[in-house]
Amino acid sequence: MNKLLFVFGGAVLGIFLLNLSAQAQGSTAAQDRLLEAIDHYTGVTGTVDDARAKELLLEVSENKDDALAQMWIARVHSTGRMGFEKDLPHAKRIARDALVRIRTLANSGDIEATFLMGTAYDEGLGIEIDYAQALQWYKTAAKEGHILATHNVGNMYQDGRGVPVDHAEAAEWWLKAAKAGDVIPALRLGEAYEAGRGITRDIEQAKYWYAKAAKAGNVAAAEALRKLVSPGT
Repeated sequence: MNKLLFVFGGAVLGIFLLNLSAQAQGSTAAQDRLLEAIDHYTGVTGTVDDARAKELLLEVSENKDDALAQMWIARVHSTGRMGFEKDLPHAKRIARDALVRIRTLANSGDIEATFLMGTAYDEGLGIEIDYAQALQWYKTAAKEGHILATHNVGNMYQDGRGVPVDHAEAAEWWLKAAKAGDVIPALRLGEAYEAGRGITRDIEQAKYWYAKAAKAGNVAAAEALRKLVSPGT
């Protein structure tokens, strides 16, 4: 009898462990697709592709238990990013439901969740706006190499959200993000170099960063580059 129970118990344990393994693999695959969506959105893949980013995000967000995907859905709806319809009330409802899980993940060291906590405080998603808290979460994620967090720290120094306006500091953070392949900071660097804002004016550097952003599909960068290359046209 004991041997039979042992065998039966072992079989149940084996099935349980297989289920856990399958769930872990599914979770990893979903996170990989989410990160791929973000890379298409930022242009880290080489070209900004909002359509592909949206497709992947919608796929992973079908799982309502995936807090990271749900918080990203809230984020894109908050301002109409990635080709999603802007719907701030809807974004805030989604964020409220996901925020507790996001905070738990962030406190356990999940870098994407850490970035999303910054977003929550920065945009008032599921919580009151607190720019100082947003900056703290962004910087924590940026120190771990999170590209969008690095980008957003630059934005906060540029706009004076939670810190005094500091164009030089903004340019330093944007440079890190742009070197990692994020397209918008490349555009911002082009603007900074062209205007000499927070950085020594350098038209050749402005052209360089505009060209990088334009190559990745940024229309504003392409237009800015055209005006520098062919002024008066």
